[in-house]
Amino acid sequence: MDENDKAALFFFGLPVAGLIYCFVGIGAMITSPFLRDHALIAGGTFAMVPLAVGAMIWTRSSARRYAQKAKGGD
Repeated sequence: MDENDKAALFFFGLPVAGLIYCFVGIGAMITSPFLRDHALIAGGTFAMVPLAVGAMIWTRSSARRYAQKAKGGD
């Protein structure tokens, strides 16, 4: 996969994935009585999942870049 394909996938795929995630979260909160009763916990969980995934991806790519720099790469 070349750089243009990766950029297109990132710029178009990420918002679509975010919308799907929001629809799933809203649908789960509408249909589940447990999630309606514990809205603060459910909302916090739905908010923390993308934050944790983003932090994991950022940390992983940063560590990969530092490893390349240590080996003498660009």
